[in-house]
Amino acid sequence: MQSKDIIQFVQEGEALVQKSLHWAQNTFLSLDTAWQAGAVLLAVIFALFLGPYVKAIAAHLAQLVNNEKLKRFITPPGQFLGPLTRAILLFIFLLAALYAFNLLERPAALVRIFASLTGAWILIRMVSNLITEPFWARTAANIAWVIAALNIFGLIGPITDFLGTPLGFKIGEKDFSILLLLDGIILATILLWLASWLSSSLRQRINTLPSLTPSIRLLLSKAVQVTLLTLALLITMTRMGFDLSSLAIIGGALSFGIGFGLQRIFANFISGIILLMDRSIKPGDVIEVDDTYGKIGSLGLRYTSVVTRDRKEHLIPNESFVTGKVVNWSYSTPEVRVKRPVGISYGADVNEAIRLAIECMNAVPRVLKNPKPACLLKGFGDNSVDLELRFWIRDAENGVSNISSEVLLAIWQSFNQNGIAFPFPQRDVHLDADAPLHVVIDP
Repeated sequence: MQSKDIIQFVQEGEALVQKSLHWAQNTFLSLDTAWQAGAVLLAVIFALFLGPYVKAIAAHLAQLVNNEKLKRFITPPGQFLGPLTRAILLFIFLLAALYAFNLLERPAALVRIFASLTGAWILIRMVSNLITEPFWARTAANIAWVIAALNIFGLIGPITDFLGTPLGFKIGEKDFSILLLLDGIILATILLWLASWLSSSLRQRINTLPSLTPSIRLLLSKAVQVTLLTLALLITMTRMGFDLSSLAIIGGALSFGIGFGLQRIFANFISGIILLMDRSIKPGDVIEVDDTYGKIGSLGLRYTSVVTRDRKEHLIPNESFVTGKVVNWSYSTPEVRVKRPVGISYGADVNEAIRLAIECMNAVPRVLKNPKPACLLKGFGDNSVDLELRFWIRDAENGVSNISSEVLLAIWQSFNQNGIAFPFPQRDVHLDADAPLHVVIDP
């Protein structure tokens, strides 16, 4: 490289450095920048100073509320926004400063940067507290930082215009674009999350109402959930430009599908509503359907959960409870009578056996004393005198076979101790000795 080229390269470098220093001086050391820095510093000081006072005033106003329902409504948001008080105040002061600079037609790039960063930080903190799923929390945080960066560099407007470019077809009266699609996805996500959160809160509130039966509580909870989710979808479709009158065509097609392929699902759905309304079965009932005996754990719109004594959970379609035979052991009253047969030998004292059987039933803790247990003489069998035990229990959900086994074991021990014999099959063969026996041996 010649000396002339080296001198020219050095001169161009010096010119670039001078230009950079001049830009930095005009940008960071100008009076406009000083005003912006002062506004930001003043906003920070006000937020730090007023934050504790605003938080204390809000807490004091919340304590003055005498209505318990209103207090339960405002307490969770207060606990949620309390730690963000200073950041929220800083964001409000920065927005006020940005509005003032724009009103005076002065540069406000520095204020906009701090306002964007503060707003993104507040949004990320709120999202991380609301969303417990780590993936979605990180996704929302990344989106907030990207939006803040675009706002800092003034790129939100151009990118919004680019994404809003029509793609050549319409949805209803609106031109379809990527921006419209993103707007619908974000709105649907927010509304569905709000609907799910609100339905969960209302379900907890409904479950605390003592005047409602478990079936009515479940029916109201499901109705609220379906209504809120449907409303969220309708709002999203309206926002995106869908003509809701076209839902009549969709409803007709859906009815056609239900008539053929979805009739069993629809039948279970309607059966679930019927069961919730007529209260023939409800959560907590002890039922017997087909070969399944157990306690109803939950009652849904499509199936009913029945938990057996061996902890197996059977999900039985609701249609089976409407069209088939169901034994509800606790439909009108939790008291259930259990019958068990017992046989004694013909040489035993029947009255003593009945007395001992009643004593054994009264000695078992789960057997109710009122109605009184009874032991009846049912008949004379081929090998035994047939008795029948009848006793009442109030907790059929804890099992019937186990209480029957306990009663029968007590009777077995008592009968053996008191000389009451149990029968066993026996046959007598009588031979006529006066006449000879004719024996034929096949060759």
